[in-house]
Amino acid sequence: MKDDSRSDRTGDERPRAFALLDEENDAATRLEAVEALGNPSSSMVGSERRIADRLLRVVLTDDDATVRAEAIDALYFHGDRYIDELVSRVAAAVRRRDGDADPETVFARWLTSDHAAYRMVGATGLGAAGPSEMRGAADATRSPDAGQSPDATDRLRAAFDDDDARVRARAVRSYAARGGEAVASVRPLLRAPNALVRRAAVDALVSIGTTEATELLAAAADDGSDRLRKTVVERLHGLDHPESAAILIDAMRDPSPAVRRAAAASLARLVADSDAVRGRDVRDRLATDRPFRSDGDGAVTRLLSEVASDGKPERVTPAARRHAMWLCCELVERDGAGPSETAVSRLLDALGSDDRYVADIAAAYLSRSDAPALEREVRRLAGDAEADPDARERAQSVLRRLKRRTAASAADRSIEYVYVRRPVDYTEKHAE
Repeated sequence: MKDDSRSDRTGDERPRAFALLDEENDAATRLEAVEALGNPSSSMVGSERRIADRLLRVVLTDDDATVRAEAIDALYFHGDRYIDELVSRVAAAVRRRDGDADPETVFARWLTSDHAAYRMVGATGLGAAGPSEMRGAADATRSPDAGQSPDATDRLRAAFDDDDARVRARAVRSYAARGGEAVASVRPLLRAPNALVRRAAVDALVSIGTTEATELLAAAADDGSDRLRKTVVERLHGLDHPESAAILIDAMRDPSPAVRRAAAASLARLVADSDAVRGRDVRDRLATDRPFRSDGDGAVTRLLSEVASDGKPERVTPAARRHAMWLCCELVERDGAGPSETAVSRLLDALGSDDRYVADIAAAYLSRSDAPALEREVRRLAGDAEADPDARERAQSVLRRLKRRTAASAADRSIEYVYVRRPVDYTEKHAE
């Protein structure tokens, strides 16, 4: 048996399982090696890229279907991105061959395999590109319609009943990507017990984006299970439509705290990224709707301030954080009863945000607020030696602006007072 565990250029030892993948070994031995690479020990963690490359080679070159299928499962363990990479490599390999087969034909055949791993890749591959892109430029000239492919969408829709959740999830996403619009076929997947399938069904409806799809998403956000409602609102920012904002605003009153938080984050991202949804329209809806106007504890501004302070980019984008802070400040400023102590406290906390734009937005609104005792609270933060240096510096800037505004207001009142008592003083002052 050939030993392939020698050191590479970095000086690291290659995983011992590489040695077992040599073609001189029997299929059972190679299968054992692939299984090991799919469940690497801690000593192999740093070798993920090399492991993935080796597994990709197995999928493309091994002569045993079971070994190849296990290699696909091992790649899936390391991350979805490797399945997408496999699809690209398979498509490229098929194009290099002579013959009538094209990538779409190959992936359609894989979708009927006895191995779930093959079916998963087949479902992914069918959704990776339109027919013209799959077949190459030459065939594109003979197939001008690069949109919906009835044959592909029919095959993918049939896979919605597959007994492997990974296949169902990838099939429904690819179905939407290929132009499938039969919302009724997607509807049952929203209630699937598997979270992977539910998320994929929601993503598919967002991609479809028709009125019927939007209505189904709205219904799911309103009366679905807690998990389904959360999944829907988490992904609605991807549907660039005013109705998305309406659904998310309603979801900010959901009985589940997790759903409310997810809705606020998704709404901020929608406002940040959307072409069809205007920030001022969302602001006005939040400021004027009766349920939000009667919100005595400031739950909406609290949700938005939490989004603005979320430092995890995988949950909230920088643009979403900044728009959440802007919405929060606008609602605080438009509160007819005046900014509450709690609202002011949230804006003061935002002065120490790691995102300087979020902090600057809060500082700008604090500078023009007329909240009672605001100057005292700002002065306290400005003089707190233990506070975050950036927050303290911004508080000092806010304090200077508040003082200038107070002085200007006092001067205006003095002039008006003089005008009332001694008009000649007012006219003489302006004559100067």
